[in-house]
Amino acid sequence: MSLALRVRGLQKSYGSHAVLKGVDLDVPTGVVFGLVGPNGAGKTTLFSTVSGYLPQDAGAVEHFGVHTPPGGAPPKGTYSILPQDAAFLPTVNLGAQLEFYGRLQGLSAKAAKTERARVLDSVGLPEVARQKPAALSHGMQKRVGIAQAFIGTPRLVILDEPTAGLDPTAARQVRGLIRELARASTVLVSSHNLSEMEDLCSEFAILHEGRIVRQDNLAGVIGGAAVVIFRLGGEVTEALRQAMLALPSVTDLDWSDDTERLRVHFDPEVLAPPKAAQAMLAVLVDGGTPFVEMQLGKSLEDRFIEETTGVDAVG
Repeated sequence: MSLALRVRGLQKSYGSHAVLKGVDLDVPTGVVFGLVGPNGAGKTTLFSTVSGYLPQDAGAVEHFGVHTPPGGAPPKGTYSILPQDAAFLPTVNLGAQLEFYGRLQGLSAKAAKTERARVLDSVGLPEVARQKPAALSHGMQKRVGIAQAFIGTPRLVILDEPTAGLDPTAARQVRGLIRELARASTVLVSSHNLSEMEDLCSEFAILHEGRIVRQDNLAGVIGGAAVVIFRLGGEVTEALRQAMLALPSVTDLDWSDDTERLRVHFDPEVLAPPKAAQAMLAVLVDGGTPFVEMQLGKSLEDRFIEETTGVDAVG
């Protein structure tokens, strides 16, 4: 497997406070890879050390098979990062700033100008090159930030909370941009919006208390739970409960008044998950029970809660 980023035994402390406690991480090439973790887990410190902004205390970092010394920058032109709180200079027009970032990537002045035009066009904002940041909405500034991160088509792009603070429409636009631009780059993205991450990323790592506690593809992270979750349009009647429990594969079920979700547990040895879900759907339809959502297996949020708190979020 070809790796865009390989981290082994990464450690970083601030004084006596250990933030990274031996992180091992493999980010394959050609994917949108999600890093999730609670506040204080060490995500920003991890991004800062692999970027060369902070020297690690111990451990090794490789970008595309090339070892990066502690505090050293990745090979020029191969790497880009957009921090969560990144901001443009208020007094310089955006086109000039993007050209400057292109020069930092090793582009000539002419190539940087061409790239500035290309990336602004890719995010649908070719007209802002002569404008200053204050003239743009927050969502538009985020889109220009995405454009900046992809200048020169770096092989690895890190995006820290790229949709933080955006309204749903703007957040959807940014996700679409990331998918489109990721066709030519490996993307490592972090966000607290787990449903967004589940939709955007194909592989994940969960960082908790300075360590990676789980890394897998989406199916591996959220799969394996023999449960189907339904969001219903009303409460569970006794007739519905008995009809579900009468299915040969169903072992148990529970209803949450808070979330209006019915969790139906089943034995996959009796019936394969898709067939079990199909049988449950038939019970709902035959009984005239309205539902607005069905989920086979656990969500990323469920797995996140389990890995970081030890609490079974489904059971």
